[in-house]
Amino acid sequence: MVEKHKPRRTGYFSCLIFVSLVGLLIIFLVYGSGRILTVADPLTRADAIVVLSGGDDSRLLEAINLYRENFADSIILTETGAFLSEYNTTYSREQRLVLINGGVPPTAIQVIGTHAASTREEAKLVRTRVANTDTHTLIVVTDPFHTLRTRFIWEDVFKDSGVELIIRPSRSSWYKPETWWMSTAGWKYTLNEFGKLAVYLITRVPE
Repeated sequence: MVEKHKPRRTGYFSCLIFVSLVGLLIIFLVYGSGRILTVADPLTRADAIVVLSGGDDSRLLEAINLYRENFADSIILTETGAFLSEYNTTYSREQRLVLINGGVPPTAIQVIGTHAASTREEAKLVRTRVANTDTHTLIVVTDPFHTLRTRFIWEDVFKDSGVELIIRPSRSSWYKPETWWMSTAGWKYTLNEFGKLAVYLITRVPE
């Protein structure tokens, strides 16, 4: 009688081990996904801080803090062509006002006038702007979930330029790599970003 029950017990424990391993894998993927997407290069003194368009004001607040911490003497904004009807002004002009209200002198703010519709276009415009100047290092600020894709894109565009890129996430962003899965927005932006990253890596064409 005892022998007849051994296979059943063995199958039960095998199933339990399998389910446990799958559960651990899911936990690892969920918890690690935010960390995979988030890049934070060590900070050093740079020639300028570039604020990528999009998101909320946390990117601008990060640029203000980096400026106050003396990591650069100027801030570069890109123009998207977006118009904020509620403020009756352009998106870049509103960004500029936020920076000025944060203590950044108007003379320290550069706005690239040509419209950019993507992260890659922003990178190209900034490379053109700093070409033939004494620019050696740029700090590029964006949302945490956007930093890994930003690194791939900007390194492709700035290849052989001689300019070092420091990719930095906004420290005051709502998106936290450790807890992104606790909100609907976290799931939305994380899954969307992995999709965009996959498409870019598959179709990327280095400059």
